[in-house]
Amino acid sequence: MDNDALKLLMESMGEWALGNNQDPRGVISILITETIKFRDKLKEETGIILTVADTRIALDALQNYLVTDKLQKNLTSEQKTLTQIWIDRLTIFN
Repeated sequence: MDNDALKLLMESMGEWALGNNQDPRGVISILITETIKFRDKLKEETGIILTVADTRIALDALQNYLVTDKLQKNLTSEQKTLTQIWIDRLTIFN
C-alpha cells in the first residue's frame, strides 16, 4: 500500500471520524501517520505487507468501536493491532 492510496482512504473516512460539524484533519492526520508507522514497522520486522483491505477493515473496526466501545473479534492480528493503535492515539488526542 503506497502513501497516496492510504491518504486517500483515510481522507474518505474523514466525515464519519468527527461528523460534519468539526474539522477532521487532525484525526485524519493521526490515522495516516500511525498507519504509515505501523505499516513500515510491520514490513521491516515481519515482512508482512499491510494492505488497503486490511486498513479498510481496521477503519470499519474503529468505527464500530467508537459506536459500541467493543473491539471486533474477527480481525487478523495486524488489523486488530492497527485498530488498537488508532484507539490509543485518538484517546490521547482527545
